[in-house]
Formats: sequence, C-alpha cells, structure tokens
Amino acid sequence: MDKLKSLTEEFSKKGYVKIKLQKNSLKYFNKLKKNIKIKFKNKFKKKSFEKFHESISFLEINDIRIKIIEFMNKQNYIKKGIYESVQPFLDASLGPDIIIQKGINMAIQMPNDSKRPPFHRDTPHSSNHELVVWIPLVHCRKTMCMHMFDKKYNKKAISLFKGKNKNRFEKFAEKYGDLIDVKFGEAIIFSADNFHNIPINKTKDTRWSLNIRFKNLYTPYGERNILDYFEIIKISCVTKFLN
Repeated sequence: MDKLKSLTEEFSKKGYVKIKLQKNSLKYFNKLKKNIKIKFKNKFKKKSFEKFHESISFLEINDIRIKIIEFMNKQNYIKKGIYESVQPFLDASLGPDIIIQKGINMAIQMPNDSKRPPFHRDTPHSSNHELVVWIPLVHCRKTMCMHMFDKKYNKKAISLFKGKNKNRFEKFAEKYGDLIDVKFGEAIIFSADNFHNIPINKTKDTRWSLNIRFKNLYTPYGERNILDYFEIIKISCVTKFLN
C-alpha cells in the first residue's frame, strides 16, 4: 500500500492523521518565521521562538499574537505554502475544487498558561466536510501538543457536556486522547467534527502553531459561507468551463 493511500485510510477510520509536509514547502514556513522575527525583533530577546515566553508576559501575549496574525495574513506567499505543504493529501481527500479559509490563525501557548480553548469540536459552526490543518512552527512534544480523539469516541465526548465534574474533560482526555508529538515539518489534519483538547503546556518551551481550514467547494457549508469565510485556492477545468 502506498503512503498516501495509507494516510487517507487512517484518516477515514479515526478522523485525524499526522503527515509529513512536502519538503519543498518548508521554505515558506522558514520565510514566515524569519519575517516575524524581523518585524517583531524587540520581542525576541532570546532570538528563539521556543523561548519567546522569556521576553513576553502573560498579560502581553494575546495583543502580540493578534499583531503577528495581522502581519502574517499580509504575507501573500503563506496560504500558497500551506496548501502546497499538504497538497497530495488534500487533493486526494477533497477533490479538484478546493477552498481555503481566508484568515490563517496562529496560536502561541506559553508554558503554564491556563488560558486556552476548551475541549471542543468545530462543528456545527463549521461544516463537518471541513478539514483542519494544524502546523507547528516549532518541534512540539508532550503537553505542547493537542489531544486528538478517534471519531468512535464522539458520543462519549458529547455526553460530557451534561456532566458536572469540573475535571471530566481532563480525565476523558487522559483516558481516550492521543497526545501526538509533532515536529516542525509535520502536521496534523483532522475533521472539523472531531473533538480535540489543548492541555496546559507543562514544558519549558513556547508552542507556536498555525491552523487553517479547507473544504470542497461543492460540499455542504456550516454557518461559515464561501463569501465571508473562504476563498478558492484550486478549481477544476469543469468548474472553469461552467463559469
């Protein structure tokens, strides 16, 4: 069985998969990191993404993150780079007509920062036909990573929201979650309908990651429509002909 087929079959079973980025795409992410360092050089006292927390306080981090996101989304090359980095898997999974989220998101999670998204899945706000691509900009290990949950646990996960034990989500994550180490140059691709959980980062390094959504142009939409939230990144010759 070839590698791509193995990856798509793994995704079909669980709803998520770890993949290696295309080698020729790493130049886009290295360029982004270089440009961020140049633009925000006064914030990189240690000159390291992993040690960013040594220069920034918890009170500053969200304002800085928003400014970096605004800067990043002005870099015209990065969407193309993200698509190219996972193109074989996306093309095999979504077909020839693909749309991409307009705004790339970035998460910066410093050690011991308790402010993080709760245990959740992206549907129904997002369509369950969307794929989320999660790309770290640093090597992520242990609690720098996300708990991913096999789709077979969705019913159990949904039942948690009726519970009252305040630690129920953490206990569920420890029992059923897959905490996958992901290096720079790798990515997690998961269904918007899959639950995921971000633990408190207990390592000594700051996690930097990008996330963005893709879907087929013609599959059903959630609350996010093509005009407001998506743009076309690839269309088939048939779509071109019909339009």
